[in-house]
Amino acid sequence: MKFNKIIPKKYKYKTNDTVLLFHKICNIVYVGCGTNFMFDNLKLPDRFIRVFSYVSKVFEALTIALILSEWGAFFTHKNLTIMQKTDLVLYAPTSVTLYAMYLNAVFRKEQIKELGYTLAVTLKEMFSDGATERLMVKKTWRFVTAMAVLVFGLVISTGIDTGYRAITTNATFTTMIPAWPMLEDRSTAAGICRIAHYVVWLIFVSRVGSMYFIILAVAISLQHQFRILHEYFLSLGSIFDGEGSYEEKERKYEEAVVHGIKMHSLTLWCTNETQVTCGLAFSMQVVTNVLSLVLLMVQWMNMERTFANALHVVLFACVMLIGTGIFMWNAGDITFEAAKLPTAIFHSGWYHCRGESSVRVRKLVTIAMRRAQDRVVIKGFGIMELSYESYISIVKSSYSVFSVMY
Repeated sequence: MKFNKIIPKKYKYKTNDTVLLFHKICNIVYVGCGTNFMFDNLKLPDRFIRVFSYVSKVFEALTIALILSEWGAFFTHKNLTIMQKTDLVLYAPTSVTLYAMYLNAVFRKEQIKELGYTLAVTLKEMFSDGATERLMVKKTWRFVTAMAVLVFGLVISTGIDTGYRAITTNATFTTMIPAWPMLEDRSTAAGICRIAHYVVWLIFVSRVGSMYFIILAVAISLQHQFRILHEYFLSLGSIFDGEGSYEEKERKYEEAVVHGIKMHSLTLWCTNETQVTCGLAFSMQVVTNVLSLVLLMVQWMNMERTFANALHVVLFACVMLIGTGIFMWNAGDITFEAAKLPTAIFHSGWYHCRGESSVRVRKLVTIAMRRAQDRVVIKGFGIMELSYESYISIVKSSYSVFSVMY
């Protein structure tokens, strides 16, 4: 059975926990990147939005200049140590992959709005489970907070570590190697440029990192939508415990099954849209993870084994492993929750129906179960299933690449 999804041009809805969650997440994302992913007006002051829309354009130009400066360093810096070379190869390509993820999300802004409206409003109006919705909100904030601490913690700790070295040794404050100034340049202008470079790096991380929040909100909402579907079909058996004639109960049950099939069809549409809108982000995260881990292992083999150097490498590796894990674990949870749906449909109470009603219901349930048995997965690069198992494979493949190199 196909379900044609229709979204009104003007979004109308009743506030629920998921809507409130998306409002808060989208407010944070807007402050980070200046793009509204909410299907309604943001709950921010109008004056702030007007001013920040112009400021965001300046930040965008600075971000692009940062990426160009990183790539320009390949041509302006010739006498780099192995540590500096790996730093350059680490930051320049990963900046491009992360920025591509950011641009893809901005380009698909309207699709993300429509997807958010469907998850937060349309499906919740069809059926909602308060307990599951509250669990979803808690899990989303838990993972969003963890991601924010990881990403910004890495940038801030790098700034503190580099600043401490600049103060206590003869080193310059160089967090990322730019096209200019040269590493040995200790002029006032060079110092100001390095500080500006670090500030722009913070802006870049804010813009890219905020995309993680909306992607996580969508993925976690989707996995809990499958859980709500599970609870919905299990609750259908209670129809036969109510009052009224048995024929009336059979009619209500049949209508409820049809309603559940429509909900499932719409949830599968959300899964496809999540793949379309967020698939590049998952793919770029995998590329960033493998490239970063390989280069960090190269650094570990060639660096001077000081506490500060070891702390930097270990911290960066932990951020990459946990950050990628957060993405892939939640993508895997979508598959896990969807896999439980056929069992819930089977135990929905179809066996209570009799006669012609039983024949019709058995056909509906058979179709619903058959469709629910199709494996629901989010893929990277369109071929790699994102799950707990593939996460382990990616970590192992990073070490395999390193082993071939060394």
